[in-house]
Parts: sequence; structure tokens; C-alpha cells
Amino acid sequence: MTRRQTTHAWLRWIVPTVAVALAPCAARAADGPSAVEVRGGTAAFDAATNISAINIHGKSTALEGRARINAAPNGLVIEALQAGLPVKTLNTGLGLRDEHMRKYVFTTPDGQVPDLRFTSDKVECSGSDSQSRCKVSGQLAIRGTSRPFTIALKVTREGGSYRAVGDGIVKLSAYGIPQPSQLGVKTEDDVKLHLDFVAQPSSSADVATGGGR
Repeated sequence: MTRRQTTHAWLRWIVPTVAVALAPCAARAADGPSAVEVRGGTAAFDAATNISAINIHGKSTALEGRARINAAPNGLVIEALQAGLPVKTLNTGLGLRDEHMRKYVFTTPDGQVPDLRFTSDKVECSGSDSQSRCKVSGQLAIRGTSRPFTIALKVTREGGSYRAVGDGIVKLSAYGIPQPSQLGVKTEDDVKLHLDFVAQPSSSADVATGGGR
């Protein structure tokens, strides 16, 4: 076989092989963004205090959200991200401490306790369509006041769903919230936030079109 014949034979093999390998990515790109929603995600926090042996922990399993996700070969693109968490679902394991937290951290001057809210217009992630690392920046609202907030998420594709795990820091002073103190124990200004949730295909047309509920 001549060199030209060998080259042609190699091309006849490699071109269909590459086409088959890229077909799933091309199909997903052609489909456009997928609407997903989160129900029952976990949000946990950890706050250090002025006493090294004491940290304040709490969590909620009532995180909800929605977004549009485009699975690109070089990483996910997330758009129209909206998430919310009812303050009343946050628990530290001690009723009195929970009441203190809601009163001094989450209650507005007029006595309202609005849900925590986060929004982000667009996030471009690095990695692949199966696993991406995302620096999610947007606006986080605590007791009705919005401030810039960023959290790093690791997103893994699991069939038609996406598992996301990540951590961020919330500064109480950014929201004008004094550091809570009780019985001589005072929390630090920085509060660590940990998220763990699964985004599943949405049944709501509003997410796909960007409309509200």
C-alpha cells in the first residue's frame, strides 16, 4: 500500500470515529439550554466565635432554585439562576439559639423575616459537560438587603441531573448586621456557607423562557 493509500485509509477510519465521539456534544448544543430546578437542597453554615472551642453550626434542607443550563464541551453555562431559602427552616439544634439567630440576624427593623434570595444572570464554568467548576457570582439578599456574593461550585452531571457542591463566605457586616452575642459567646463576622444540592429537569415552562412564577 502506498503512502497516499495509507493516508486515505486512515482518514476514512478517523473521520467517522471523531464524528461519533462528538455527536452527543453536538446534540446537546443543538438542544439549547435545559431548564432545571432544585427542591430540598442542603444549605449549611458554620460560624466561629470568640471562644475557640465553640463554633455555631446550622443547616436547612429546604433550598429551592431554578436555572437554565447549557452543557457545552468546555464546561457548563448557567443562566437565569434564582434560589431561595426560608429563614424559618434554618436550625442549629437549640431552640433558644434559633430564636436569637432569627431575631438578631434575619429580622428587619419593621419585624419582617424575608426569605434568603440569590440571583445570577449568567455563569460560565470550566471543565467539561460532565464535570465543571463554576465561580457563581450574583446578588445575595439577607433580610431584604442585596449584596454581591460569590460561591465556588463543583458541578457533576448525573444522567439528566446535576449535582453541585460548594463553599462561600458571607460577611455579616456587609449587610449591616452586628455580630450576634449570647451569654458571652460572640460570632465572627465571616460565616462559612456550604451548599449541596441536585438540579433536576424542570417541569415548569417559566424556567425555559426566563419568566417568573
